[in-house]
Order: sequence, then structure tokens, then C-alpha cells
Amino acid sequence: MENKLKIALTFSGGGYRAATFHLGALSYLHTIKVGESTLLEHVVALSTISGGTITGLRYMLGQTRGESVDEIFNDLYKFFTQIDLATIAMDNLSNYGEKQCASLIRTMSDVYNTELFKGAVLGDLMDKIDEIHIGHFAANATDFTNGLAFRFQATENTGTKPGTTSGHGIVGNNKIRIPREVARHIRLSEILACSSCFPSGFEPLVFPKDFVLGDSEEVKSYISKIEPFGIMDGGVVDNQGIEPIILAEERMARCTGSTDGKCLDLVIISDVASPYMNAYTPSNFCLPKSIGNLTLKKLSGRLWIAGIVATGVVAASYIFTSASFLSGFLTALWVLLAGVLIAYAILKKKLIRIAKTTVIQDSVPSVLNLRFKDIATLVVNRLSSVLLLVSSVFMKHLRRMGYRSVYQDDTWYNRTMMNGVYELRPGESWISKLKYGQLPEYLKPGDAIQQNSQKAASMGTTLWFTQQEKETGMPDALIAAGQYTICWNLLEYIEDIKKDPTNTNERHQLIIACEEQLRKDWAEFQQNPLCKLNDWKK
Repeated sequence: MENKLKIALTFSGGGYRAATFHLGALSYLHTIKVGESTLLEHVVALSTISGGTITGLRYMLGQTRGESVDEIFNDLYKFFTQIDLATIAMDNLSNYGEKQCASLIRTMSDVYNTELFKGAVLGDLMDKIDEIHIGHFAANATDFTNGLAFRFQATENTGTKPGTTSGHGIVGNNKIRIPREVARHIRLSEILACSSCFPSGFEPLVFPKDFVLGDSEEVKSYISKIEPFGIMDGGVVDNQGIEPIILAEERMARCTGSTDGKCLDLVIISDVASPYMNAYTPSNFCLPKSIGNLTLKKLSGRLWIAGIVATGVVAASYIFTSASFLSGFLTALWVLLAGVLIAYAILKKKLIRIAKTTVIQDSVPSVLNLRFKDIATLVVNRLSSVLLLVSSVFMKHLRRMGYRSVYQDDTWYNRTMMNGVYELRPGESWISKLKYGQLPEYLKPGDAIQQNSQKAASMGTTLWFTQQEKETGMPDALIAAGQYTICWNLLEYIEDIKKDPTNTNERHQLIIACEEQLRKDWAEFQQNPLCKLNDWKK
């Protein structure tokens, strides 16, 4: 067992874009023979985030049930392409009872349970983890009490360390932990929901309120002692899932007594996030002149003038026309205008009172003289910059930090490989690698691969495919991209370690021995990027 090649996989977040791209990578690893087994069977650790958890968790369940990779692939493919997840979720949401609080992510969890996991729980993985090739699995989320990574783990017992009572990977983090006897009752659908409920799209799941845990004595006792806490998308703190792999290696080293701590031969980071982002641009939002040039002070005056005029008109209608439909209609309009005036006066007074307690307390008179178009610009620019900060700047920074943790650590040199959905698009770094002789000519991606990669990378972060995306072949484009991109990256990795074998060992020769198979497949991908899909779609 010690001579076995040991590979770790991470599946990044990114909705269905991630789930299908990673399915492509996973399926391709299963086609590459290493002796009597496949590269996939040499994967001993798996870490998943958000959309990546869909594929990773379903694969783990399939392995514990004795399903073939073909069966798992086809079940996932059917789920991605035939299940109208959005419609089912919305239908279920609209049928909530009177006393139930609406929760889109809880509804999604119920759909996952019915359509994908068939009632399976974390205990199903825990009980079989010693019988499958992956001994360390982590589906990652974020706790919204401490802002820390929150891991749902099923792992081998690697022995205890000082201060711990279990050799298994914890469920939770150093602040909040769910005991194994309680965690084993958590449905896999709830784990997926926690891992994939990205901010703005969904709300947090609240443990234990939003979970179906049964009524065992262990569960009841634990629930009675804890404060409820929210759990959200794992991408908030680590969208590539790198840290759990580092921790898994530490546990493996402790178990084996490794002196150098290098228990993993290769970590493949499968990632659909891009290092690029759209630059911030000031808003061009414009209000109509008649509204845009108004100020709060001018608006007050005009509303009062309108009220006085309306009062006069209503009074005149009663004097000159007596009781009529017109006078009744005008009275109704007057009442409406009076209500608007009263509401505006109350709201304005409250806003001024609040403003006087803030940093603008000395500037309230100036604020009242701001034009509405200026206020609109200030608000829109702040909203757009905050959205850009949350959706791109923070995520790019976290991504760089995650990669830095392995690429700037010499102990990981030649033991990591990235597999990115965008890598083989036109204009990417492969061009400069070719130019400076860092990439052999045969690895230049052809036009068909470049265009398919462009298409695959263009999909947004959503937890379903639209009908249009299905009709234009987006699921197939993404799966194919996962297959040929990991083939390309493995070939590049082999080229690198043949030139510089620093930090490699005899087990890396097993990867090098795959070169002939990989070259043959790459030549086929160059002719048709989707060439392997028909072998899987049955």
C-alpha cells in the first residue's frame, strides 16, 4: 500500500459550470490505466466546494454503494440535463405552508435529496470510507458565526494527536464541532446545500433548524445544548478547496510516521474560477431631468404647493358643481396626495434624525440640497463597487492566497497541478509558453479546443442549466473541456518533471508511464474535443 501512487483532487466552486467540468476531469482520470487500475483509483483524498460538491459528493456515495464510474456519470449527467431544478424548487417554494418561512436553499436541499441522493446521510460515507480508494473526503462550507471554514468530513482514522479524542477529520471547525454520532445523521443533500448556497443567490442554512436529523437520543441531547448557527457556501473562505488537502496530508503523515510529511505524490486542483475580472467603471445611470434636478428641499416645497392647489381645486369643485362624480374623484386624489405629504414629512423627519447621529451630522443642510441625480449616482456607484468587491476582488484574493499556500512552499514543488477551465482559450498563457519554449509544439491547442474552452468558460455561476444552454450543448462543452484540459495538464506536468525531477519519487514514474496513452488521447481531442463523450453517454 505504501508503494501506491497517492493523488489528491480538489473540485472548486462555480455552480453547474464547476460540477460538469469536474465531472469531465473525473471521468477522464478513470480512462487512464496505471497497471491494473486507473489514475482515478489512485485518488486518496478529495476536497470539494459549492458546485464541485455536487459531483464529488455523488461520486463518494456511488463508491460506498459499489456503483461503477459509468453509473455515477450517467446519473449525474441525467441530473444536470434532464432535471429542471429551478422549476421544481420554485414550485415547492410556492407550496410552503402558512406557518413556514420561505427558504430557497432549503427547498433545493429537498430536491437534491429526492433526485440525487435518495435519502443518503453522512453516516453512509463514514461507515464505508475504509472500503473505498478515497480515505479523506471534505465537503466545505463556511460558518456564519465565526467566518471560518466549516467542513463536513468522512475520513479514515489516522490516529489521535495531543488534545484530540478522535483520529477522524472533524465535522465543523475549531470553534463549532458536530460530534460524529450526530453528524452521521446529516443528509448529503443538506451538506450540498450548505456547500453551494452562495451569497446573494441564497440564504444560509441554519443548523439544526433547517436540517432533518431524526430523533435519536444523541441528536436530541446535542441540539438541546447548542445555539443555532448559519452555514453558507464554502467559496466564501476557500473556493479551491486546497486547505483540507493540506490538513489531510498532515493526518496521513501522523498515521504513517512520515519524517518529511510528503504523503501525497500529486495534488490536482481542478478550478473553474478565472484570475481575471471586469474593471470597475463609474455608473452612467441617469434620471429624467425633471426628477434629477430636484432636491429634498425643492421636493418638499413642490409637494406643499401641490397640496395647497389640490385643496383649492377640491373646494372649488364643491362650490361650483355641488356633489358630483368629478368632485368625488378630486377628493380621492386629494386624500391620496395628503397621505403622500404626511408619509414624506414623517420619513424625512426620521431620516434627518438618523443622519444627525452619523458622520454627516454637520452636513445635513447640504445633503438636503443634493440633487436626486447626484444621490442616484452616489448610490449606484457604491452598490456596483460593493458587488464587484464581493463577487470578484475578494474571490480573486482568496484564490491567490490558496494557490500561494502550495506554489510558494518548496515542499509542494512538483507535487501540484492545476486544471483550469479557461487555460486553453485563445490568448491564454499557453501562447507565451510556446513562444519561449516552455511547451512542446504538439501541446498547442487547435482551434476547435480553443473555441470549446471559450464556450465552456463563458457560463456564469448558476445551479442549473437554462433550456437555451442545454440546447446549445453547454453541458457537453463543459464535460469535454474537463476531459481534454486535464489530459493536456497531465502531459505538461510529465514534461516538467522529466526536465526537473526535484521532489519526485519512484511513484511518479507511474504517471510518466501514462504518457503514451495521454498523447494518443490528446491527438484525438485535437480532432474532436467531444470525442470521449459518446463513450460515457449511454
